[in-house]
Amino acid sequence: MAFFKRLPLLLLFLAFNTAIHAGVTLTDIDGRRISFAALQGKWVFINYWASWCQPCLDEIKELNRFYQNRKRKVALFAVNYDALPVPEQMKLIKQYGITYPSLRQDPGNVLHLGDIRGVPATFVFNPQGQWVTTLYGGQTLDSLDEAMTENRNQGTE
Repeated sequence: MAFFKRLPLLLLFLAFNTAIHAGVTLTDIDGRRISFAALQGKWVFINYWASWCQPCLDEIKELNRFYQNRKRKVALFAVNYDALPVPEQMKLIKQYGITYPSLRQDPGNVLHLGDIRGVPATFVFNPQGQWVTTLYGGQTLDSLDEAMTENRNQGTE
């Protein structure tokens, strides 16, 4: 009986948690606006990197490969940890061969990501738009696939 009394509260929590980022709009490095709601149904990876961070530079090739191989079910965005001016970011994107979209500004506040303990850091959102995990350190195609597999049921119960 107690379960049924709490059921409406649980359903309200789940509905709010699923739609928590629906109103968020991100802007890519070219000025295109990206609605977080439009990304629903895809896994979203937000990768913080810096040009002075060797593990960040080392993982770019893997992130490029991941994005190219999975872009039907994945959205991947780069965020420059140092919040450099856009022209400088564009120069680094070209210099290091980043082929996935980059964001102009840090989305951490609007997505409630909290403090970033270091770079590289990759925040993972499930297809329902819920933040499910944070990956620190250099990532590979396999580790990113594993993050999706390990969290595929999180937020869907």
